Amino acid sequence: MNFSQTTFNFRNNRTKLNTGIYIKAKKDILECLRQRSFGFLEDLYNKDFSIITKITKKLKKYENILFLGTGGSSLGGKTLVSLMRNHFYDKKTPKIFFFENVDISSINGLLNEINLNNTACVVISKSGETIETISQFFLIENKFKKKNISLKNKIFIITEDKKSTLKSIQEANQYFFLAHPISVGGRYSVFSIVGLLPAALANFDVKKFCNGAKKFLKTIQEEKKFDNFMSPILSLYKLNKIGFNMSVIMPYLDSLNNLSFWYRQLWAESLGKNEKGITPVNALGTVDQHSQLQLYLDGPKDKFFTIIGKKISKPSIKLNCKYAKNKKYEIMHNKSLEELLDAEMTATIETLKKKKKPIRVIILDSLSEKIIGSLMMFFFIETIFCCFLNNVNPFDQPAVEEGKRLAKKFLVKNE
Repeated sequence: MNFSQTTFNFRNNRTKLNTGIYIKAKKDILECLRQRSFGFLEDLYNKDFSIITKITKKLKKYENILFLGTGGSSLGGKTLVSLMRNHFYDKKTPKIFFFENVDISSINGLLNEINLNNTACVVISKSGETIETISQFFLIENKFKKKNISLKNKIFIITEDKKSTLKSIQEANQYFFLAHPISVGGRYSVFSIVGLLPAALANFDVKKFCNGAKKFLKTIQEEKKFDNFMSPILSLYKLNKIGFNMSVIMPYLDSLNNLSFWYRQLWAESLGKNEKGITPVNALGTVDQHSQLQLYLDGPKDKFFTIIGKKISKPSIKLNCKYAKNKKYEIMHNKSLEELLDAEMTATIETLKKKKKPIRVIILDSLSEKIIGSLMMFFFIETIFCCFLNNVNPFDQPAVEEGKRLAKKFLVKNE
């Protein structure tokens, strides 16, 4: 699979895979995979890449692309884009921006700095009724009109092909329309046009990405390989019964930081129901060795850890630290930052192991599109499998709807 998974300090569940709950959940999910009964599978295997290619060509004519959307409408695409762009300074074009919040200071701050004449906007809402996203669009529309800038050929709408506020806006103004797959929920949309369009704009090979996902799905349809990948979740399920209620995901690469935010939504919205759930916590190595690791090592025994790293590549720059001779950092002479990062990750793993913390380590051969596709599909299936073990629906989020209803109520009240 081009990535490995190793576990430490787990209960020995290999001999307990014949338990009834595991067998039933495995049977159910393997049947769903064979029948392709999950919406994201139907979309994945019937992908028309020509649509993405066509829209990408239209959008690449612009200097700036604004993606409006929140949660699943942004996190997947943002994750893939971040794999292709520098963490600190992105001078590649088109410049890609994700508007996820409704904080006027940050949105207006950007709009005042970029050339709106050379800016296009992609508005994403599965339901077509996401109040934050539609409000962002109205702000941008007002901004363009105030500056007498035409919106023609600049607005692209991704929503379900059904009656909704966003679809009405699209039809009334004849904006470009791209259908959001009806059977694909937001947090499972990274392999749909929602995730693939921004990725393609960043020159991420979306075909290889999708092929990586298919390769993983094919692999786990062999029962032994399914067990190899999913048995850690049986361990987590059992640990949860005795008080382990947090799952910490800690990549050791800046370019995978957004992956942890994507995973956080996937896990939280899918599993957190009926007073059940395991709280996802995202961290970043080495940064959070200096902010969270003390708690992880000496705090409550209620956490499960996933460390994600990459096989060390050929060092790009060797450090000259001769001036540190006979001092603390002489060890860094003729070493690289890649070697330091790998040593830091290994040290964290070993420390967690010694503290008897349940930990699994995922090591990627590279950050290629194919491997990332396999990894993200692995997280999809693992999440759904844990939902099956807990007897909750992986695809709804009923509790969130009350908050949406109340927000609209308070807006009316404040008129």
